[in-house]
Parts: sequence; C-alpha cells; structure tokens
Amino acid sequence: MPKKTKVTTRDIARKCNLSQSTVSMVLSGREDISFRQETVDKIIRTAEKMGYVYKKRPKKPESTMKKTVMIMCPSVSTEYYTTLIRSITLSAARKGLYTMTTYTMRDRKKEETYLNMAADAGMYGVIYTYAPQAIDRINELRKKVLFILINDYNEKLRVPLIELDSKRSGIMIGDHLISLGHRHIAYMTTPLDPVELPRIRRLDGLKESFIRAGMDPDQVETVALTQQQWDYYLMGNRYYDAGYQLTLQYMKNNGHRATAFVGTNDQISFGVIDALHKMGYSIPEDYSVCGFDNTLASSFKGISLTTIDHSIEEKGASAIKILVDRHQASSEKPEDKSYLMRLEYDPVLLVRGSTGPCPNR
Repeated sequence: MPKKTKVTTRDIARKCNLSQSTVSMVLSGREDISFRQETVDKIIRTAEKMGYVYKKRPKKPESTMKKTVMIMCPSVSTEYYTTLIRSITLSAARKGLYTMTTYTMRDRKKEETYLNMAADAGMYGVIYTYAPQAIDRINELRKKVLFILINDYNEKLRVPLIELDSKRSGIMIGDHLISLGHRHIAYMTTPLDPVELPRIRRLDGLKESFIRAGMDPDQVETVALTQQQWDYYLMGNRYYDAGYQLTLQYMKNNGHRATAFVGTNDQISFGVIDALHKMGYSIPEDYSVCGFDNTLASSFKGISLTTIDHSIEEKGASAIKILVDRHQASSEKPEDKSYLMRLEYDPVLLVRGSTGPCPNR
C-alpha cells in the first residue's frame, strides 16, 4: 500500500493557482495583512478537501522591554536620586512594570545613546530625574516614546512635567533667614551650568527674597566650584566633599562676611556644617546653614538641617501613574490633539536646629 503523502502549502497553492506565501499567510491567520474574502474562502475550502492540518506556531513571548521604564539619572551621588529611583521602581512594580536605571554622568552623548535605545526597543516610557541636555532629540522622539520630566519647567521641552519650582524654594529659604536677621548669605554650589536649572533658580529665589525685603541682592554671594574643580571630585561623596572644601576656601578668603550658608542640596550643606565644626564654630550660634531636598540624614539629631521638602517619593509615584494613564488613554481613544500635563507639589520649609538668629559680629 503506497504511503500517504503529507499535504503542504505548496500543494494547496498549486491547486488554487496562488502563491505559496499567500496560502501560508491565510492559513496562519495573519491579522496584519488582508486578502479578498473569496481568496480566503477558496484557500480554506481547498485545504479542508486535501486534508491539510495547520499547526500554529507558539507565539513568541512579548518583549519585557515593552513593559520597561527607563529612568534617566545623572548619578547616585546624593540621597535625593536614590530615594527617587526607589520610589519609581516600587511604583512601577505595583503596576506590573520593570525599570532600568541609566547613569549618564550628565554626558549628552550618553544621554542620546540611551534615548535611541529606548525608542528602538519600544520601551514603555522614559522618566528624567534631572534637567536633560538632549532636548532636541527628546522632542523628536516624544510621539514615539512617552516621556516624564521631574525637574524645573523648561519651555523648550514638550513633555509632561512634575515640577520642582526651585526658585520658589529659594525664596522660602531666603525669607526664613531674613526673618532671623541675616543680611549676608553665601550660596554654596557646584558649577552653575546653564543646563542645571534647579541650581540657578534656587539662587534666583534667594536673591528675589532680598529684593522683596528691600535689600541688595548682591548680599547673596555665590560661592561656586569651577568645572575643573568639580571634575576633580569624581569618586566618593563628591557633593559633601565639595561643600567641605568650598567652605574652607570661603572662610580663608572672606573671613566672617556671611552669617548664613545655603547649600544647593543637603549633601553640600553637610560638608559646610562639618567644615565649620572643624574650624571650631558652633551652629547655629556662629553660623546658620540651610539645604534643599530633605534627605533622610538631614533629620538626624546630630545634623538637624533646615531644608526644603520636595515630596520626593510622591513625585516618583506620580511619574509612574502619569505614564500608565497616558498609555491607557492612547489605547482607548487616541488623541488627535496633543496636550501637556504639569503637576506641582508645594515645597515645604522644615525649620530645624541648624538655623538661628543672626549673631552680632
């Protein structure tokens, strides 16, 4: 008895006078390509008559990249970033999402490389935790990838924003110190690069508080590292080290002119405090010190730093919520008109033991 020959798509194509690829696509149920209904019916009837049995290939598992959120971070040299990353990661996990944290070291080329990676992989979204440099590239990709920015407002960026409003925070610190009688403040900061908006706007806020009080804004003195000095602090706790060295340098060159120091973040302020203690000064009896971010260590009894709380954990959770909501909205009802979302948490001044009345010089 002759052995029964297995029917192939080539046999069916020959019988239907069609190409083999057309037959294969119809029988495999391809939904991304459409054929005339009479062609589909003809292929299916012929396949049944010839006893063809199509075995569906198992679908490839969906790439985890499509459920992955890229977190853009300059580094993890401060507790601000580690807290924010942790909040984003935990919130993403609750939504069944993955996260991938990238460290750009504020290098534009690295930033663009990661952006291209996110676009090519079809990632769920990108959350920026700092001021981007590759603004043009972000605007080019924003219709292909969902972006969220956690930073100060940048009019050149057309992406949803969770705003810091660093100028307002600076005004709050300035008003507090002025109310205590301080009339000369030293603002201790890393380089004031134009792209680093929060650093600049905190200084603007301090100066604005002096202007509103009818005083000379130049009484807010900027003590900033040069880029060359900043590049030197590549390892270790670079912000703390910078604050420490800036304070030693300032006290050597300017004596007792300032009665209060304001660090551009808590880590710099910790360095300021230790440098002043090293020189034998008391806080706040001799000098007051303030910071920004309200990191965990700022509340420690031995530090007790007056600072600004930015709702770090809440902002991380909100970033994920906005991403998820935007995905759901686009899948349910794609919008023809684009819109931007801006969310702002009110900064809160936390007065602790590092600030006190201005001493008599």
